Amino acid sequence: MTPKRVALLVVFFLFAILVVQNVEVMEVRFLFWRTGASRALVLVSTFGLGLLAGWLVLWLRKPERRGREALRGSAAPATGGERKGAVEPSAEQARKSEATGPDEAAPER
Repeated sequence: MTPKRVALLVVFFLFAILVVQNVEVMEVRFLFWRTGASRALVLVSTFGLGLLAGWLVLWLRKPERRGREALRGSAAPATGGERKGAVEPSAEQARKSEATGPDEAAPER
């Protein structure tokens, strides 16, 4: 399991404990509207709205990021993590870069 997945599981577990321990009814006021609702329901609703808002912001920013990448001239990765049109180094160039390091290897023409 990746550290990111473990952290997410811990956060969701702690959130579940918070919800279970806060089941009493509370008054919810919004503008001129008042109602009683379970604190757990309010917590889950607020959490869900936060997730939705975060997803919406990321979804709306995707075209902006794609536009910047197109302006810079970088291609989107193809399958296998390779760029489209990328040329693989010859066997001799690969051996030289292994022997000298990636920064010191000069491509032959």
